Amino acid sequence: MKKTGLIAGISFLAGALFFALSFGFLQHTADRGTVIAPEVARAETVAPAPAAPNSFVAIVRKVRPAVVKVVSESVVQRRSMFGDDFFDQFFNAPPRQERRSGSGSGFFISADGYILTNNHVVQDAVKVKILDIDKKEYTAKIIGTDPKTDLALLKIGAQDVPFIPLGDSNAIEVGEWVLAIGNPFNQDLTVTSGIISAKGRQLGMAQYEDFLQTDAAINMGNSGGPLINMRGEAIGINSTILTPSQGSIGIGFAIPTNMAKKVVADLKTKGKVVRGWFGIQIQDISEGDAKDLDLPSGGVLVGRVEDGSPAQKAGLKRYDLIVAINGRAVKSAADLQMEIANSAPGDEVAVTVYRGKEKQAFKVKVTESPDAAREQAAEASRSLNLGMTLTKNTPALAREYGLKTSRGLIVENVQRGGAAAENGIRPGDVILAVNRTEVDGVEEFKRLLASRRAGSTVLLLVNRDGDEVYLRFELPE
Repeated sequence: MKKTGLIAGISFLAGALFFALSFGFLQHTADRGTVIAPEVARAETVAPAPAAPNSFVAIVRKVRPAVVKVVSESVVQRRSMFGDDFFDQFFNAPPRQERRSGSGSGFFISADGYILTNNHVVQDAVKVKILDIDKKEYTAKIIGTDPKTDLALLKIGAQDVPFIPLGDSNAIEVGEWVLAIGNPFNQDLTVTSGIISAKGRQLGMAQYEDFLQTDAAINMGNSGGPLINMRGEAIGINSTILTPSQGSIGIGFAIPTNMAKKVVADLKTKGKVVRGWFGIQIQDISEGDAKDLDLPSGGVLVGRVEDGSPAQKAGLKRYDLIVAINGRAVKSAADLQMEIANSAPGDEVAVTVYRGKEKQAFKVKVTESPDAAREQAAEASRSLNLGMTLTKNTPALAREYGLKTSRGLIVENVQRGGAAAENGIRPGDVILAVNRTEVDGVEEFKRLLASRRAGSTVLLLVNRDGDEVYLRFELPE
């Protein structure tokens, strides 16, 4: 019995000692972090990530007043109440025009009333309204749009408005906290939080893409709103989501502000975005393809060189492997495309390529994309959102329309409820002059009207059914 008690006592002491040692180890682990093997301990120490903020209140109070609701009105054509081409053709039904509205988000980027939003929020709009945090309503002017990045720049006639500065989107890191602010499902000024999930995403939705991915909830109506860092700066413009339904599943995308800065600057000064052009078709190259072509791995492969292009003049050829531009390594075809686009026409760009195993250097003098002229003409035909489509008159068109003049601009289409319709313009009218200045091109007409302030009245000389009449035209606000 005594022996048994002694053994039990020894066992108790041993257990207590083991417990004490174990407790000491666990406490040590809790104080110092998980114990790691000596080999790992010698590795480079990684700085701890910033702690999660206790509250976003201060940031939200700072930036929320600069976020606005963007309400756009557009006019669409419907052939008949049946929506059926057979009935339209059988009854020769004229097209009916309907006014539709949609809403999204935007935010002030300067104190003088400039607003950044998505192109798809205001696309084809004949009127754009802005509602600020106090529900005060403004009519916005579309300064310019850029479908290739899905961005649009608007302006209202106000001063000293609260605004959000555009931060450095390149500096944001995966894992950093961000806030998304907008008007999802028509719920005004909603704030959601999350982190940057990834950078440099390509979705194939726009020509130029470098999306920031976030798990901050973004839904319908958030488009055009800001993605905010913890310094109260916009580092993205919320644009789209991936979802099997209409709601957020934590995969949202924002256009980085560093891409937006060039778009904003160009739209302010030129009314359009001017991008550089090499005249090459490019693609990423796999290690297998590089081996087959006897090229180093990495870089971007030239698949085609346009005749007469800057690239051809500089000496670039098909199968060249571009590895650097202006001394910076080229990581992907999208990366190179952005570098070229951000170059100004007239710039001379240094390009490093491998032609086979031989490394060569070229100087390419950048020009403006030939698409720019076509895009500018299409933009001009919208005639300052006056609700009509204009085409330069020619003898052939005059015969087609049965006109008695081949001068001026033919009004091909008038949107119901638009400024042109409200001022008495009809399809088939031919605009001959603005304030006694004859017009012979859409760009000239646009320039003459742009020189007048909104709300003022101009005098149009119009040929209607062979008669020349004067119409007073009030420019929309």
